[in-house]
Amino acid sequence: MRCCFTMLFLFISIGYSQTDSTVKLFSTDLMRTNVLTGKSKESVKRSEAHFRAVYYPSGELKSVEFIPANWDKGRRKKAKSPGKLKLFYLKWNPKKQELIDGITRKEAARKPHYRAILDEKGLVRDVDYFNQYGKNLWTYHMHWDDEGKSTEYDVEFYSNRNLSELNDELFAPDLSTIRPGWIARYHINSQGTTKGVSVLDQFENTYYYYEFSYGENTLRSKYYRADSVLVGSHTVRFGENKKPVRITYYNENGIMKNAIAYEYPKEAEKIISQINSKGEVIERRIIPRKEQQ
Repeated sequence: MRCCFTMLFLFISIGYSQTDSTVKLFSTDLMRTNVLTGKSKESVKRSEAHFRAVYYPSGELKSVEFIPANWDKGRRKKAKSPGKLKLFYLKWNPKKQELIDGITRKEAARKPHYRAILDEKGLVRDVDYFNQYGKNLWTYHMHWDDEGKSTEYDVEFYSNRNLSELNDELFAPDLSTIRPGWIARYHINSQGTTKGVSVLDQFENTYYYYEFSYGENTLRSKYYRADSVLVGSHTVRFGENKKPVRITYYNENGIMKNAIAYEYPKEAEKIISQINSKGEVIERRIIPRKEQQ
């Protein structure tokens, strides 16, 4: 296959290259069975690795871009490289350890995206998140054992953040402040579920931590200071399609402080209701679908 790969590019460089072009050949073992199929296709699935060739009207080759395939635990051993490899994606699911919707470096420059760095074994080591302005906001650092399994990963932040704004199901506003250089360390159980999160500074001093427990359509989150003093807790109840329908917050004594209820009518993305400690709705906000697009 490598021989065919090299011959193809030799053919392009001899028969189609422009006089002012420089052609460089690079051998690769990266998912070759998905790269070369012998004939071009009118279309391919977005999840498949492929080359996209652009030609001038004269028929001369203008450029070749590589579109990476979705990356997941079942595919990763096919993605071997002699050195660190950088791939770009629109979506990243750290819980399932999947990279979805591969894009080119050029496409990544214009939209929020993830940049994955693979090691020589084809394992994802780091995943950087960039906003549409090209600013790196945080990085996922994966930890793998000798069998290619992961029981924890770190999220390193580069600016002041609030974890509850990133995930209001797991985290609470009362204890979710993040400073530049701090790390949120996710602990995963054997079923692939997050069982806890520790927040540390750049010297790995713990500032606070969370513990999670799960029931049927429910999640309970308890949060502690570094000295193990309970700060509070909340429960999340899920409805259809695993969407949250109510988050109830409690103080350190288990007394309800407030709650948030979610509705999902057809005419709106969702309706959010703020509920006080007496169970009374004190505010209701409708979020139109167009604001979510």
